[in-house]
Amino acid sequence: MHNRIKRLEELMNGASGLIEKLKEENAVLKQQVELLGAARTKASSNTAAARELADFKTKVRRRLERICAKIEKANDLQPGLFEDEDEK
Repeated sequence: MHNRIKRLEELMNGASGLIEKLKEENAVLKQQVELLGAARTKASSNTAAARELADFKTKVRRRLERICAKIEKANDLQPGLFEDEDEK
């Protein structure tokens, strides 16, 4: 009977050690999941930011094209209005 109690104590001690090791591994896995979630959120927000930046660039390009067209039209109506001193 004494051997069985001793064996149960050994098994309990071994199980306690395994439980502690599993708790540590679980903590590491939780941290990795959090980091991956943060990276995923950052990546998805960067994609949205990249789209917003591309849209902004497109809008600015269109505005610049319209301004350039107005300058060219004004220059056609009044030649020399937008020429540099060097070009005269």
